[in-house]
Amino acid sequence: MKKVKVLESKFQNFIVKSNALVEARYRLSLQESQIILWLLTQIKSDDEDFKPHNLEIIEFSHLTQVSVGNKYSELRKITKRLMQRVIEIYEPDTKEFIQAAWLSSAHYKSKQGYVSLEFSPKLKPYLLKLKNQFTKIDITDTLKLKSIHAIRIFELLLQYSNLGTREMSIVNLRAYCGIQEREYKDYFDLKRKVIEKAKTEINSKTEYNIDYTAIKESRKVVAIEWTIKKKNPQKEEHSQKLMTLQKELRSELALIEALMEYGFSKGIAKRLLKTNEEEVIKNALKSVNLQIERNHVKNAKAMLQTAIKEKWHPEVFKKRKKSL
Repeated sequence: MKKVKVLESKFQNFIVKSNALVEARYRLSLQESQIILWLLTQIKSDDEDFKPHNLEIIEFSHLTQVSVGNKYSELRKITKRLMQRVIEIYEPDTKEFIQAAWLSSAHYKSKQGYVSLEFSPKLKPYLLKLKNQFTKIDITDTLKLKSIHAIRIFELLLQYSNLGTREMSIVNLRAYCGIQEREYKDYFDLKRKVIEKAKTEINSKTEYNIDYTAIKESRKVVAIEWTIKKKNPQKEEHSQKLMTLQKELRSELALIEALMEYGFSKGIAKRLLKTNEEEVIKNALKSVNLQIERNHVKNAKAMLQTAIKEKWHPEVFKKRKKSL
């Protein structure tokens, strides 16, 4: 019998960054930012270390709107630039700056059709095991934005969304967005090309409304006071509940299909899900899959029944393999 693939979500709706990383100084293109956002969605809350994550070339191409032709040459240029981009993080406690690259490696498995990406280890304190001083970002909102400055301003305002307001000096705004000294020297140009453009896009494409007021000293604009609020909090809460329900239904259907591949009828599969937690079913399926891989199974259906009843866990079988 073939190994049954247990379907799991490849994509999570939220990413978490330390506040120091949100306020870091860096400059990315839109394509580079989209790759980093994808890689951030692969991090799990219990990860102890960074791992390489495989991004299918077709999905990579879809994310960046770059053709897959010519042996991925354009895609390789994007990841190469990402490995050369410097992010500068300020540590307020120690008053130190840390400079690091975004990626430690990008390994192209052309025959297999994917690229394996891994964050630089220097970023671990800012992305893993965060207990406090972090910002939670809805990736579904962020991926709608097509202006890199809008993405940065949106993240910076989300950091203060509970307060609803944030003052930002022009100097810091330029640094956060990676705007070089020669760009938009005049406030009028900065307002038109960055501030207004970000405001329009965030208000039209996300669940938030933002606005701003210029703060002047001697008729010169020195800072921006931003406001941010949700458009419809009740609608947002309803949407989150609906999204959770849809995920649960997708997961339940996937498990029913997996159980039916072992010979259970649809009715019995539904009954097993009703009388057992989903995690128990998933662990049982994974455990039996491991046994199938090792040719230790004569009656897979009977073994799966036992695995569910006795609540088998795949880690037990993985450890046994290591000890052989």
